[in-house]
Amino acid sequence: MRQRAMIAAALVCKPKVLIADEPTTALDVTIQAQIIELILDLKREFGTSIIMITHDLGVVAETCARVVVMYAGRKVEEAAAGELFSAPLHPYTQGLLSATPRLETAPGTRRADRPRLAEIPGMVPALKGELKGCSFAPRCHKATAICRESAPTIEDRGNGHIVSCFNCGSA
Repeated sequence: MRQRAMIAAALVCKPKVLIADEPTTALDVTIQAQIIELILDLKREFGTSIIMITHDLGVVAETCARVVVMYAGRKVEEAAAGELFSAPLHPYTQGLLSATPRLETAPGTRRADRPRLAEIPGMVPALKGELKGCSFAPRCHKATAICRESAPTIEDRGNGHIVSCFNCGSA
């Protein structure tokens, strides 16, 4: 109910943009689905754009048209949701997606036969002081010397799919 009350309070002035910061955190899946449905209904009804801030990739896949992936306060990748989920370019985005649990739908698949979830090695950097180079370099399997020295610029790889990485290759 608190989530619904906060959404209602945010929409009472009919804003053009609603910033939803973790709107489904700590909710069970049934209530989470209801909140997402409510947000999308209100979006359609009022013509409000929504900026969804969340770590839940399921919510992102279900609700977002465009996705920006951030790491340590820096944008590392941005694309249409479908393209980002089907063809991620940045190693961090790839790591996030490979660490997402999936239901095995093959008939007869035993738990022991399911692949183990991937993990991203290392720790998130401390955000005190200046970050030198690419903030993901200490955890990245593609990192080279330039990654540790310089922060990569953001490049458009086509179709509005942008990435900030020296070693992602071309689209």
